[in-house]
Amino acid sequence: MRILAVTVTYNPDTALLGKALQSAAPQVQGLAVVDNGSANAEEIRTLVSAVGAHFLANQQNLGIAAAQNQGVDLARTTGFSHILLLDQDTVLTPGVVADLSANLAALEEQHGRVAAIGPAYFEVNSQQQTRAYRTHGLRLSRISLGSATQPVASDSIIASGSLIPLTVLDRVGGFKEDLFIDLVDVEWCFRARAAGYVSFLSPTAAVDHRLGSGTVKLGSRQIAIHVPIRNYYWVRNALWLARQPYTPLAWRLYFISRCLAFLGTYPTLADRKVQRLRLMARGIRDSLASRLGPLDP
Repeated sequence: MRILAVTVTYNPDTALLGKALQSAAPQVQGLAVVDNGSANAEEIRTLVSAVGAHFLANQQNLGIAAAQNQGVDLARTTGFSHILLLDQDTVLTPGVVADLSANLAALEEQHGRVAAIGPAYFEVNSQQQTRAYRTHGLRLSRISLGSATQPVASDSIIASGSLIPLTVLDRVGGFKEDLFIDLVDVEWCFRARAAGYVSFLSPTAAVDHRLGSGTVKLGSRQIAIHVPIRNYYWVRNALWLARQPYTPLAWRLYFISRCLAFLGTYPTLADRKVQRLRLMARGIRDSLASRLGPLDP
């Protein structure tokens, strides 16, 4: 197993990025950074050079999916068998990649068609561990990983920290670039699921993850706060994904209900309320018209 770790950057905190790269470099056979037109690209280049990684600099922000696909193409042309996707602020603890690799190999022997395996994230802002999600008819179950010791199947997993065989990407296809950002990983997992592959979470591979800049509480739920433009992309992509034939029915209902929750929460509890409401309204219109890609000014 030869693993290329691919970190996508966009105006990162360079101190945190440095820690992230240093944590990943000793655990993989290769490391690449794909930058999406960051204002501090030269600082990023210096950090990348310090850890001996490959640097691919885009002149503009092409979106997370396009950058990830560039990493996949690099892995294919340079002799790697697997890709490890990472966010710019994902700091890996020692042994995480070894855990994912060993579990992936065991799962492939047991189950055959494994799409990807990812770590059990602890979300810093909400102080909650990620859960597995599985559908049963109209029901979407959230499965705690707290007492698990073996990998747990999940309909989708977060992209950052996910280990994916290139052979699966060859069969399922790459990441959908015109989603640009938000739910790119979910869409790919659903497509893989429809092709007969299963994704897993490893409860013994723990990684801290920061989702957004904070959270607001809606009943018993914690909803992450992102910059306003992310409200546009999430609502647009969620409603588009809810109409795709490979999206399970329970997830379609989830996306619709979540969009309604966003419309009730962000314009009342978050900052820049009017801007968020306008962006979500535009997201609904663009989704219904199947207008994807980057948001035009």
